[in-house]
Amino acid sequence: MIGTAKHRPATFADLHKRLGEVPLDRIRATPAPGTATEADLLVAGKPICELIDGVLVEKAMGTRESLMAGLIFGYLWEFLGQHDLGRLLPGDGMCRLRPGNVRVPDVSFIPWDRMPEEEEPEENIWSVTPALAIEVLSDSNTKKEIDQKIHDLFATGCQLAWVINPKTQKAKVYTSAKRFKEIDKTSFLDGGKVLPGFTLPLTKLFADTQRRKKKGL
Repeated sequence: MIGTAKHRPATFADLHKRLGEVPLDRIRATPAPGTATEADLLVAGKPICELIDGVLVEKAMGTRESLMAGLIFGYLWEFLGQHDLGRLLPGDGMCRLRPGNVRVPDVSFIPWDRMPEEEEPEENIWSVTPALAIEVLSDSNTKKEIDQKIHDLFATGCQLAWVINPKTQKAKVYTSAKRFKEIDKTSFLDGGKVLPGFTLPLTKLFADTQRRKKKGL
């Protein structure tokens, strides 16, 4: 952890590298990097932050990405209304992956069997790792940042992750931290063993972000 003497970076350059080289204006200086706690995270306000080894890092999210994540949440919510497999968390749902590391995917699916007694935890930050984690890329996301987040998720039990790029209209489907396939808008996202029976064509996802054309035009 950054908050321990053994792992604390010697310079801010080291810190920046450790955090995936995110834009500096997303790294909170208060509390001092390496000292932030979950209590600090809960009162951090907006923009939403993640807690990464004792550092508060603002989550990158623009309006376009929020819309797309909301659409995906809606598709999954409808599916889970017919298949009671677990719970969904939106882009402010916090998941404690390990002490000092709280991640906030844009959409998270958590099966019932990952929750204590198959009930929703009452704590503010759930001590669960999503079986499916979804990220919609924003302009300030870096490749190294996303790689580290995917690594953290799979290291603690994630089984499937979708990283969607609105600009290229492509997606990466991860089945491990280092194994993924890239698909374009002619293909579809598949829930696999995590959400059996769920599919989402990328053409539908990207089309639904656009205003419907009026009839006769």
